[in-house]
Amino acid sequence: MRKNQDLNKYNTPIVPAPSQRVEGEFSQTAGATVRTMGGMVWKTIKTIFWVAFITGLLVFLSVASFILSFKDVEPPNISAMALKYSSHIYLQNDDGTEYEYQELHRDENRVWMPLKDIPPIMQTAQICIEDHRFYEHKGVDWRGTLGAVAGLMGVGGGAGRGGSTLTQQLIKNITGEKQVSILRKVKEIFTALNMEDDLYTKEEILEAYLNLVNYGGTNQGVEAAALSYFGKTIGDCSLAECALIAGITQYPWQYNPQIFPEDSKKRCVDVLDRMLELSQKGEITDPRLVKITQAEYDQAIAELETMTFDGGQQADTSEEHEASQDQMKWNWYIDVMFEDVVADLMEKYGYSRENAVSMMYNSGLEIHCAMDLKLQQDMEHLFLTNTDMLPADPAVQLGFFMMDPYTGKVMAVIGAREARNGLLLFNNATQSARQSGSAIKAVWPYAMGIESGAITYGSVLKDQPIPEFSSGNRGWPQNFSETYQKYMCVDRAIAMSQNAPAAWLAYDITPQAGYEWLVDKLHFSTLVEEDRNSVACAIGGQTYGVTVRDMTSAFCMFANGGVYRKPMTYYYVKDHDGNVILDNRDNPGEQVMTPENATVMNKLLHEPIYNASIGTAYDYLSGLPTDIFGKTGTTDSFKDLYFVGGTPFCVAGVWNGYEYSVQLEDDTTTKVLWRAVIQHLLDNYDWSGKQYVLSENVVQRTFCRSSGLIAGGSCYDTALGYYSPDNIPRTCNGGSDHIAGKAASPSPSASPSAGPSASPSASPSTSPSADPSVSPSPGESSGGESSSGLEPPFSSDTEPPVSSDPFVSFPSEPPIPSEPPSPPEPPPVTSIPDFEPNVPAA
Repeated sequence: MRKNQDLNKYNTPIVPAPSQRVEGEFSQTAGATVRTMGGMVWKTIKTIFWVAFITGLLVFLSVASFILSFKDVEPPNISAMALKYSSHIYLQNDDGTEYEYQELHRDENRVWMPLKDIPPIMQTAQICIEDHRFYEHKGVDWRGTLGAVAGLMGVGGGAGRGGSTLTQQLIKNITGEKQVSILRKVKEIFTALNMEDDLYTKEEILEAYLNLVNYGGTNQGVEAAALSYFGKTIGDCSLAECALIAGITQYPWQYNPQIFPEDSKKRCVDVLDRMLELSQKGEITDPRLVKITQAEYDQAIAELETMTFDGGQQADTSEEHEASQDQMKWNWYIDVMFEDVVADLMEKYGYSRENAVSMMYNSGLEIHCAMDLKLQQDMEHLFLTNTDMLPADPAVQLGFFMMDPYTGKVMAVIGAREARNGLLLFNNATQSARQSGSAIKAVWPYAMGIESGAITYGSVLKDQPIPEFSSGNRGWPQNFSETYQKYMCVDRAIAMSQNAPAAWLAYDITPQAGYEWLVDKLHFSTLVEEDRNSVACAIGGQTYGVTVRDMTSAFCMFANGGVYRKPMTYYYVKDHDGNVILDNRDNPGEQVMTPENATVMNKLLHEPIYNASIGTAYDYLSGLPTDIFGKTGTTDSFKDLYFVGGTPFCVAGVWNGYEYSVQLEDDTTTKVLWRAVIQHLLDNYDWSGKQYVLSENVVQRTFCRSSGLIAGGSCYDTALGYYSPDNIPRTCNGGSDHIAGKAASPSPSASPSAGPSASPSASPSTSPSADPSVSPSPGESSGGESSSGLEPPFSSDTEPPVSSDPFVSFPSEPPIPSEPPSPPEPPPVTSIPDFEPNVPAA
């Protein structure tokens, strides 16, 4: 056992020694502190350095990766631009063989001049003022680029000259990409490097530049400028004249001598100064360029003082006068084909419009056109000679577009009512956007409603104002009759072109979905963002309107089994070397609707033609001995008239109206014109073998008009409808399913509510509202069609007026039997009955 120990002895307090100052103690402490602080600073600096280094490295790698992504960018094809060969248009004979129809070329004083015919003094002037190291660099003048950047930053004595080389400027002119951005500049630099990397010679690039760049006004190239300003070819121009032309390219508007002669002369002096400066410094060393002397300079300055710019010849560079061939061969069809080829060249190859147009004349293209010449000539003759079908006022215009729905081939085009007096004229069928009226209802909302399953052939829709867009005692949308039926089946709503049912359907599906359907699926080209949220778009009230071409191509799907095809005016195009550069021969199109749903729509669109009581086109078209579907369209106050329809052999659209929004006196013109066209085609052409693409899967069922469902044994108001097998409603019970204060919907859950609700009511005002701030806009009118006015208001204590028309009556509901009978359901019909034309008795 351990002994006890006195632990207190370990607790002796420690008494500190007396404080004594040690020599150097404070200096040693301060030094340690400084060393410690220095270490911390050094660590901080190193940390900042490495963070900055790593960040900079990441930024550098990202930028380098971004820049290198452009290293293989494809340069524009300037060889195609430089060809001096005429282009040729070919047509097909009836047996399929081809013949040359037309040659496209410029007049004798061509804009394009070979470099050997452009005097060296002109070449020198352009190079001196724009890119004096042109023959030294490889597409990019790095010294010039850095100098331009330094000048912008105020380094090196002020702003220097621009850093773009002639090659870079040429690229901008060919592609049309002139916006200021780093992305565009980087792409341009790599394109220029690739262009001169054994792809094109300096001579080819300079020749293209001197022929393609704008030299003021409509003058493309130095030859056009020389003819316009001095009345002579570029080969005959003096030093002063060449210098003046060279100076225009910097600002073609400001330095156009015919508009601002003094500014142009001052710029010419700048060019001459630069040429003399480089000559005296010995910087013009390439043998392809020429130096000027002080004497030549003085002579040019003296000549400049008395120089005038009256010209004497104007280079014919406008699109309407670029061809010298017989204008009789230029018709509306060739105009549209020309524009289609230009648009496709721009889209596929990135050309600017002016250069794509130039290719049409200078590049030796071989264009295989889809025009049937006899048919086009027949249509032009019909519209020109049957003036009694048109309003007497010659200011009333028209547009006509006809297609083969099975191939997408354009059959005929008429762009105006009068005889042609030029080339590439404004075309009312393809370039004029006009409100469609009710004609649009066929494709939106009804076709989309059928395709989505929201409605069927006999669905019941609301025929009453939409509360959200109505107020006071005026309802919106208004029907042409200025009355509402409360509820109406789809087939009758289409037949008499009621606005309210179509508006309700568009409202339920949503206008956003309809906008995407029209733009993405059917490729309408003139709708704008404001139409995306507009219910009125579905009844004809588009912001700017639609073209006859877009409407006609959309209606083709009702004839061909639901396929959209882009209108085709040419089969294919070859370049001068025989390579196919554009090809439309494989045109399968896009399946927009199922064949079954397209067949249902085909049958629904028979209603406006063959419904003798309420069909809006019955009086004009039902007597034609062929199977017709179609839809009328008339905008508010008869300002625009439309009819678009189809037969087994064609689909055609007609528009009629003034250039500006002026009321027409008659709303029948489009139907009369359309009838005349079809009658002519039936009388003069053989269409045997042509028939609609209709699905044999579509079945016929008897439906109940009081519910929209398949008719049961107790249904008393019935009709025959057409149905896709996957969208057949259930059978109506003949009692509670009938509309009598209760909604009845087809079986598809996507269907908009068709039954009555606590509906707002009231008599609509007969005068339309003109308030443009409201989203819905006016639709249309004619024989049962017209959406007149925005947001018609109505009160909540009166019912909308109900028509006494027997086709839209809703009789009171009979007593419901305790055990309703269950008759056998009608058997499906696996094929659509053949059409029997309604030929009137002699």
